[in-house]
Amino acid sequence: MNSRKVTMLLILGSSVLPIILAVVVYFGGFAPQSSIAKGELLDPVLTVEEWGGEAEVFSGSWSILKTQAGACDAACDQSLEPLRRVHDALGKEADRVQVVGLGSDKTSLEPGIWIVDPLGNLVMRYSLEAELKGLLADLKKLLKVSRIG
Repeated sequence: MNSRKVTMLLILGSSVLPIILAVVVYFGGFAPQSSIAKGELLDPVLTVEEWGGEAEVFSGSWSILKTQAGACDAACDQSLEPLRRVHDALGKEADRVQVVGLGSDKTSLEPGIWIVDPLGNLVMRYSLEAELKGLLADLKKLLKVSRIG
């Protein structure tokens, strides 16, 4: 074969091969088995009506919601302090997020830490013992890609 033909085939192959591989991976069902999210991604999300929240409180901005057994009293308010530090760590994005505490008397959710989107949908869940660095990382990613709230 002529060296010009070989060069032309190499250029063509290096251009077409990535496209062919991308199509095979996309349509071949090769999807990652896990996610990089630190919390549990809810699929499908629960709307504000489904989980018993107040639409006025949970619309318009992202929310970090902490639910606990019993009523949310002064001790509940004190337990929100670590979440307020996560809120402050968001920097310039902090004005897009609010921290809310609810007791089991106000919602049907099990105790935990939840991320609520600006439409009132529950998006992610964390256990009460979850490391808050993971919550911060996930929230930063959500705020980065979100155009609402």
